[in-house]
Amino acid sequence: MKAVLIVVLLYQINRIVSMNCDVEPKNTEAVLRKKLLCNKYDKSERPVKSHTDAVIVNLHMVLQNFNFVDSLQKLYINVWLLLTWKDEFLNWNPMEYAEIKELVIDSEDIWLPDMMPYSAYYSNNLDASCTTPKCLLASSGLVKCVPACEYHSLCRSDYSNWPFDRQNCTLRFGMWAEHSNEVDFIANGTSLGSEDTNSHNEWNIVSTAVQKHESPLADSSNTYPSVIFNYILERHSGSHCAIILTPAFIMVAINIISLWLNCCSLERLVMLGSNVIIHFLFIENLYWQVPFNGSTTPSFLTFFRDSLVITASLLVLTVFIKHIYLSDSEAPVAVSGIINTLTGNQLGQKLFGTNLDQDNARIGAFNESTAGENSADTVILVGENLPEPKKTAGKSGTYKSLALMIDRILYIGITVTYVLFLVSLIPKRS
Repeated sequence: MKAVLIVVLLYQINRIVSMNCDVEPKNTEAVLRKKLLCNKYDKSERPVKSHTDAVIVNLHMVLQNFNFVDSLQKLYINVWLLLTWKDEFLNWNPMEYAEIKELVIDSEDIWLPDMMPYSAYYSNNLDASCTTPKCLLASSGLVKCVPACEYHSLCRSDYSNWPFDRQNCTLRFGMWAEHSNEVDFIANGTSLGSEDTNSHNEWNIVSTAVQKHESPLADSSNTYPSVIFNYILERHSGSHCAIILTPAFIMVAINIISLWLNCCSLERLVMLGSNVIIHFLFIENLYWQVPFNGSTTPSFLTFFRDSLVITASLLVLTVFIKHIYLSDSEAPVAVSGIINTLTGNQLGQKLFGTNLDQDNARIGAFNESTAGENSADTVILVGENLPEPKKTAGKSGTYKSLALMIDRILYIGITVTYVLFLVSLIPKRS
């Protein structure tokens, strides 16, 4: 890390330029630099004395800052690439050169690994710190270069768990021409430059990984080495919890509470009708928040779509159940048989048996209290006037029992359905 800081500070110093072998050196450092770089040094040759030896390049990536753009599925990163290798032609005895153990040299004057981004590309604004960085040369021949570059990389986006989604972004670097027998990599990992690196206002890096990969060559036993850096980004979702999760639970609660009301009440129709409109408005608002790209549909959209279908169905079924309850005709024998079958066991008696008569009496009292009011709103919503108490008093209660039974089954079924929806469709933080 000390060497890295030295190199970074030296980036600000402009007094060191590319080596000019025709200029007479004026100090010991200049003499040493001329001796190393002007004495038949060929920067196009690999810095090994034996052609069978491979140059081993150690690579470490330090992430300084980043940005992820949803609409492009693209990760923008600013990184320092810590490259270290040994140049066998650039070494000296410090005792012969005034105890000089290190030199800052221009990367244009020495051999550099021909490393290129495979799955990423450079920014359009390339500066000298990336293309021609300064390097630190030790007396042992160890070279340390820290190019500061900006890369763009496409990411594999999966929005099914939005707004708790994660993005998988990969950057792959490797040699453009040399194979592993000539230049090989050792991946030393990746790290964050500081605590502020991960302080993005929308995304957070939750994990990083690095691995080496060998790509085989056709008709050869050699391979091309490459290093793969992987970043997992997670969306900050605190605000989304407040503006999405809370309304979701409220709309579910409205449906459940409305089913608890008796099937003939006007309040139940009003609540379900209002909830249909609320679903439409909320889905339209949610549409503008969800990313438009990606092949997966956010489970939130699936949840609200299905909830809208359920709410509209409940509205229709409520009108249907009310018509059954207010029916004046005698029920067929088959209907009576179905009711007796469902209430003829212990479970059926707990669900329907003893409470049906009480519900009949309660809703009958409700009808008697509202029949004389002749509400115009009820006529429009239901499609018929409430019957007079005297007219229905002598009729069979079979249809009424069937209506209450259907209503109770509907309440249980919708409650269980919403529980399953909340478990399977509501996204959760990983």
